[in-house]
Amino acid sequence: MKRSDFSWILFVLRRFNAADTKGRSAVTGILSVLGIAFGVTVLIVILAVMNGFQRSFIDTILQVSSAHVQLYGSADMLEKAKAAGGCQSFYVFSETQTVMQGHFGRQQPAVLRAVPETIKTDDPGFAQTVTVMEGTFDLSVPQSVVLGYELARMLSVSAGDHISLLALAGTADTDIFPEDAECLVAGLIKTGYYAIDSAFAFISTQTGEQLCGKQEVLSAAVKLTNPEADGVYLSFISEHFPDLKCESWRTYNHAFFGALRVEKNTMFMLVFLIFVVVTVNIYNGMRRSIYERREEISVLASLGARKEHIQALFIANGFTIGLLGASIGLVIGLLLSADINRVFLFAEYLVNTVIEAANILLEHTFVSGFSIFSPKYFYIDSVPVRIFFNEVFLVFLFGVFSASFAASVAARKILTFKPAEVLRYE
Repeated sequence: MKRSDFSWILFVLRRFNAADTKGRSAVTGILSVLGIAFGVTVLIVILAVMNGFQRSFIDTILQVSSAHVQLYGSADMLEKAKAAGGCQSFYVFSETQTVMQGHFGRQQPAVLRAVPETIKTDDPGFAQTVTVMEGTFDLSVPQSVVLGYELARMLSVSAGDHISLLALAGTADTDIFPEDAECLVAGLIKTGYYAIDSAFAFISTQTGEQLCGKQEVLSAAVKLTNPEADGVYLSFISEHFPDLKCESWRTYNHAFFGALRVEKNTMFMLVFLIFVVVTVNIYNGMRRSIYERREEISVLASLGARKEHIQALFIANGFTIGLLGASIGLVIGLLLSADINRVFLFAEYLVNTVIEAANILLEHTFVSGFSIFSPKYFYIDSVPVRIFFNEVFLVFLFGVFSASFAASVAARKILTFKPAEVLRYE
């Protein structure tokens, strides 16, 4: 295409766009732009919130419970693996099942994990994820324990109270320790992940040996600088320390992470239907616009314009609609995602205001204290948000090119026009 071709195409395109701001074509164009903007906005916000929930859960599991890689073996071999480096943090721990009893005879099963007293300094990721709600995370006091916040609530205990360990599941040599053991609750922690807050308790390595005996096979939690490099680290361990058993986070969290991925893909497909509807609307609107402009198209063809260039006019028009709608949706979506918690608070305020007004007018209390994420049903303090550039960019491109695709399909109608017949009957 020559430069002169671009010049007249851009000139005619500006005239077409100016004409589209008036009359019925303007309504179709505005609806198309708003449809693209709405789809992009909704998809960006949904992905940001869903990524926030998923990544917060995944990060909590990896930082507190699972780590990026777990090694199993003797204490000497684990120390050698630690000295070999190649990781961000490394600490040895042991784990056992127990039944705890708190006040009023309340009993709960729990995972009792024995970790080094210096775990918060040895593992910055663990220290950053865990929030101390009461007391301190100090395991230096003999027979002290740090409980998950929800576990302590179910046992009706707080920092400074004592709990009883009714049973401890040990190794094959020490199946059950029937004698009761008391521990001092040094503090309560919260991670934001209910499965950990309701089932995990931490003691020092020395206390663990006193309660469960010295175990021959220990575990090590390994945190990597890049979690995606777990395969490289596993190969390194297998080559240099064949006696150690190693497991990646992809393996022991496979079912949970797979469920999160399926959930995200399903939501993406549901919101994708918005773009399908908008694309069909743009297609129908463009076909009507081409039919209404058949005289102008015939005149351009009579003056020597190639049908491919005339097609490019309408494709460019669809691209303009997509670009404008996607840009508006991108800005609104990012603004909403960045301040989504305030948006939810504002929505709750509006709903509660309407409910209160209805209660006053009808002199009857229907509902009070509406909350989108009520603590009765959701274990969150605020809605987490994670925005990934590649996903946002993909949504933006999809919004732009869905309109362009619809316009290109509709513009094929131009190839069937016969300018002489159109002008003869006009």
